[in-house]
Amino acid sequence: MAEFSKQYQDAFGFDHNDFDYAELFNNLNLNEAVGQICEGLGTLAVAKSDEGKMLFGVEADSNPEYIKWISLEDAIERAKAFN
Repeated sequence: MAEFSKQYQDAFGFDHNDFDYAELFNNLNLNEAVGQICEGLGTLAVAKSDEGKMLFGVEADSNPEYIKWISLEDAIERAKAFN
């Protein structure tokens, strides 16, 4: 079953969400990540950088087995481009 984040709901006016990346992020220490897929955004994980910024893991362009870290804004733009 597909899961959708509150961030996807907010960005796309979706009618529900299954989880909130912000809640997961708040429980992370610096330089930690937790895997959580949001089908709508195409994100695989959320991380807290060493500077305390929220980053989202997505498939790397060069290799789908690799993960690259991007901002929420970039994740939303990628999802818009995909749809």
